[in-house]
Amino acid sequence: MAKHDPEENETEVGKARLFVPDALVEDAEVALDPGQSHYLRHVLRLAPGDPVQLFNGRDGEWLARIDRFAKQGGTAIAERMTRTQPPAPPALVLAFAPIRKQRLDVLIEKAVELGATRLCPVLTERTSHGRLKRDRIEAQIREAAEQCERLDLPELDDPQPLPAFLQDWGTDIPLLLAAEAGEAKPLAELALEFPAGSPIAFVIGPEGGFSARELAFLTANPLLRAVGLGPRILRAETAAIAVLALWQGLRGDGASRPPGRVG
Repeated sequence: MAKHDPEENETEVGKARLFVPDALVEDAEVALDPGQSHYLRHVLRLAPGDPVQLFNGRDGEWLARIDRFAKQGGTAIAERMTRTQPPAPPALVLAFAPIRKQRLDVLIEKAVELGATRLCPVLTERTSHGRLKRDRIEAQIREAAEQCERLDLPELDDPQPLPAFLQDWGTDIPLLLAAEAGEAKPLAELALEFPAGSPIAFVIGPEGGFSARELAFLTANPLLRAVGLGPRILRAETAAIAVLALWQGLRGDGASRPPGRVG
């Protein structure tokens, strides 16, 4: 397939952006799965020769051209890198209790957009939605990363009980518990105790909050520090968005510029 002029209108390039597992190098033939092929062909109405952006979490972002469509997917040909792969960001971990489907959709999408590097579902006494469809959540993670122009994907842990999660937690990443009540320093104040770019992990409670037994267990844990998010009781997904946004704005990458375009 003939290459196009690199000085072409770059507004075309942003029309489609996809995560692919294949290596990205010049002239590489990259496989498109059936869902991606359907999206490009029938939703965006693209055709062979049209540009797409591809990333794999390792090799930066690449301009590619659709090569062909087939029943079981399709292929694209990588042409040139448009963004280099940045260094891995500091750990930003979100441990959350699974919640109802639509609210969980929001939590996952916004956590990816706000730069979470690891998502840890934890099962609590009041968790009523403990069964998670991993394939579905992984698809949501990919789609959110494609949309927000991330060049990496956060890790997704398998669900585990809250005590097991805490027992397995090391001491290298501080754990902050979003507290509904009780003595807790505001996150905006506590965050200033950490250097910019510090790794951090947040624990968010389930719908209905932690049980009294769990709260006693949590407050007795020396690894955890409680942080407050204001005078109002927040839904689980709102609390997750609030802690990630506050942290990124104060100590994370909220003020940083995205990796520059290449070429």
